[in-house]
Amino acid sequence: MAAIVALGALVPATGAQACSCVAQDPAEALRAADAAIVARLTGIVRRGELRADYRYRIRRVYKGGGDLRRGQVISVRSALQAAACGLPQRQDRPTGLFLARDEQARWSGGLCGMIDPKRLWRVSRLGPYASRDAGASSSCAS
Repeated sequence: MAAIVALGALVPATGAQACSCVAQDPAEALRAADAAIVARLTGIVRRGELRADYRYRIRRVYKGGGDLRRGQVISVRSALQAAACGLPQRQDRPTGLFLARDEQARWSGGLCGMIDPKRLWRVSRLGPYASRDAGASSSCAS
């Protein structure tokens, strides 16, 4: 999962490219992620033509609680365009995110690491993330 999230953040946006996510069991995605949160997008800081830091205010932490807490605002590095699996730029509702931490201790994520907040809650209640909730964790539709 971390590799999928990280790769989605590094793919350059080009006219002929579209995001393509590999379906993954949500419990497996939760196990593989460095962090799992529900958060609301508060802003976007462009980092050149291809990347941006998406600023999220955390509402709930399911994994990664040592570094993350409710109310904290974090930056998540991702591609700028949805076609390159970048995070959506909508700020209207909370979203569930599986995040990876890169070698510079930055959080990274992408469209393929998104999950409905209610589904993340259900998966987190399955003990050590037992695989009882089959289906894709991604909301990627590009």
